[in-house]
Amino acid sequence: MRITDILVHQPLGLVRIRTDAGIEGLCDGASEEAARVIPAIYGPVLIGRDPLDREWIWQRLHNFDRERYVTENRIRGLIDVALWDLAGKAAGVPVWQLIGGARDRIPCYRSGHELPNVEDYVNDALHHQAQGFKGYKDHCHNGPEFMMTVAREARSAVGPDFHLMHDANAIYIYTEAIRVGRELERQDYTWFEEPLSDYDYHGLQRLAGELDIPILATEYLPGSIWSTAQVVTMQACDIIRASITWRGGITDVLKLARLAEAFGMKIEITSGGVCWYFAHANCYGAIHNTTFCEHWERTPDPIVTNHLPVVDGHMHMPTQPGLGFELDWDLVQARTERVVSAAEVA
Repeated sequence: MRITDILVHQPLGLVRIRTDAGIEGLCDGASEEAARVIPAIYGPVLIGRDPLDREWIWQRLHNFDRERYVTENRIRGLIDVALWDLAGKAAGVPVWQLIGGARDRIPCYRSGHELPNVEDYVNDALHHQAQGFKGYKDHCHNGPEFMMTVAREARSAVGPDFHLMHDANAIYIYTEAIRVGRELERQDYTWFEEPLSDYDYHGLQRLAGELDIPILATEYLPGSIWSTAQVVTMQACDIIRASITWRGGITDVLKLARLAEAFGMKIEITSGGVCWYFAHANCYGAIHNTTFCEHWERTPDPIVTNHLPVVDGHMHMPTQPGLGFELDWDLVQARTERVVSAAEVA
């Protein structure tokens, strides 16, 4: 089996890797920059290659990004995700089982938005607890005192058996993070996410050494496995954060998961990622040292005809071959203004 073409539908952002076996691998999320890079720069490397040689392709494209000054891991990741989709379809199994199944469902916590008042956070947590979610993560960016009040009030409202997490998006300085972290410990929060910038290795190292609550970091860190390894060996976080969207592809996330496993750590995967949750869901199904699905409130996209079910607060893994999503191709056509072809560019 050989790659014959790579198509990018714009402005839809759908990537299609075609083969001479008639099997296609798909991934959504291609930006205008990706629509230029994939056909013109990656296309000559990929056309004619066996699409099952994912590790060779991953290594080659990583080196190619350095040679060509491609700055977004995301672009390389689109190719990697589509290759995994193709491999699962070729094998006739879901990607998570192809990798090596670890679970067929995973508990979900609901990720909330930034809100104006303390009672809004409390009510939001209570609402999603009533919906069956297993936890709630705030994005409270109103300062240390406000957040510490949120922590006290939220824990009092939801009781002791509901997971609470705080995502600071790097708004604190070190002394503020210590104060907030101490209150989160008193309120039995599950983790303290991105208290400082991912670039602040020294600050994170000090913070992780001082606080007992697990520090979750590296979500926005460039450099994929190499930079994350530096954070881990410095003991600058307790949980690795990863995302197919920002850290590269499924292969990158698997490498990060193995890194975490080797150090006795968890890896938590952020947001819905590409492919309407399906790419991340396949990672959840294959990686044993992850705990939760981060679930955002979103209107289902009608372009996908089979959305992933959330039942009793658990997301269930896909059952179809490949990543498992099915598209309404009439809608794909309607949302496509142009298609860029790597074969035609070459």
